[in-house]
Amino acid sequence: MTTIISLDGGFGRIVTAIPALLKYHKNHPDEEWYITIPGWDFIMWGFSELQERTFNPDARGSFDLFWKADRVISPEPYRVPAYYRNEISLREAFDVAINDSTDHSDLPPMQLKLSYQEKRRAFEVVEQAKKMHKKEKTILIQPYGSTATPHQSGIFDDSLRSIPKPMLDYFIDELFKNYNLIFMGAKEFHNVKTYKPDPDLNLREWAATIGAVDYFIGCDSCGQHICKALNKPASVMIAGTHRINITYDNFHIIERDVPFYPDAMRISGFQSHMSSRLNEPRIEFTQEEIEIAYQEIINKIEGETKPKVIAQQPKEIKGVSYN
Repeated sequence: MTTIISLDGGFGRIVTAIPALLKYHKNHPDEEWYITIPGWDFIMWGFSELQERTFNPDARGSFDLFWKADRVISPEPYRVPAYYRNEISLREAFDVAINDSTDHSDLPPMQLKLSYQEKRRAFEVVEQAKKMHKKEKTILIQPYGSTATPHQSGIFDDSLRSIPKPMLDYFIDELFKNYNLIFMGAKEFHNVKTYKPDPDLNLREWAATIGAVDYFIGCDSCGQHICKALNKPASVMIAGTHRINITYDNFHIIERDVPFYPDAMRISGFQSHMSSRLNEPRIEFTQEEIEIAYQEIINKIEGETKPKVIAQQPKEIKGVSYN
């Protein structure tokens, strides 16, 4: 029997599928099976169980795999009820969709395999940032998701997955004083107080660079999934998506204490749009909330004994998670 597992979606989504694919391999030792991923087949490089069975469906000859297949699985984790009810993570939803399993106790951890060459390139990037900013520790910032778009009044993300401008500006202005900053994102969005490699890195090199820095600050995008795969500490802002679904318990989560309205992505475009409208207050951080979030980041980087960077003790307010 020949099986094809046909994946799609963004880089981070594919990274979260790796544990379920490794579990599938373990449970089907004698089966002929393949993986197809448009554009992101290189994510599987380095995995002896996955690399040689992974193909880009848009490459010449790939249709031959489908022609001889007995079964094609097109896993859609967003349509797993426990996922859209905000009960399980994306990693676990792939386990349901690929392995038909609700027992996730044997699911491997998040992971990536990086080459020596990629790690050397990451070392060069970090050294360049140190040379530019001359600080001891280095932070990589990925503030924007793939749906962020420029506007004459700023940069906006209607999916609410990107760090809002007032928060980002404050973070960069303050962090710039004591840390080397590396910017991961589009060239037109670059803040000049941060170092951006030119020419830009490919995504595997970016993954290696995340692995080489001291800390990561980001949003609901691929960087945070890479952090989990490489066991890198992180602060992640979320607003338009749910923490159980898309991020990780050991991260510092920056989130307003206001209701979340479940998303219906890949189920109902209309409902997804309606949910985004109701979730907009979740990204409207006050200045006080931003400053508290920043202090939490410093505590995570330096430890709880780091002297306060905010002049006065913040009042007790609802708004930012203290995970």
